[in-house]
Amino acid sequence: MTTPEPNDYATPGARPAATAELSWMLWTVVGIGGIWVAVLLLSLLAPDLVSGSEQDHLPVAAFTTWFWGGLGSLAFLWATSRLRGSARWQPIWIGLSVVTLGIWAIAAILGITLPVTETGTDPTRIPFAAIFAPVAAAMLTAPAGAVANVFRQGSGSG
Repeated sequence: MTTPEPNDYATPGARPAATAELSWMLWTVVGIGGIWVAVLLLSLLAPDLVSGSEQDHLPVAAFTTWFWGGLGSLAFLWATSRLRGSARWQPIWIGLSVVTLGIWAIAAILGITLPVTETGTDPTRIPFAAIFAPVAAAMLTAPAGAVANVFRQGSGSG
């Protein structure tokens, strides 16, 4: 009688399934981490809204970006949860994570580096890119997830 070893598997397919599951979890963490790194960078480095005769600074990106990061995270998690279950879909969930990283990296770069608009005699400085880049990133994360799930359906859903 032998004792089971830690690497013994009940079925031959259990090891590839476990490897695929670890890959899925890793790439899900990479995607979510990328969203929140972009949110943090935008919150800390984006230009402030400056208004009034006292030139009051309001870190508008720090107030709003967290909300859009949350919505982008929910859209990403919804999409990746539908990709779980088959090792055949591994290139699709990796692709979704990479695209999500790209979307949020571009949003962070644009929100931080694009110039602000100055109006009035005081002047008021409005950082439109810092306001709208996270909105666009969250809105693009959802269709990226939908496209990934369309690819999943095309590769066989069993």
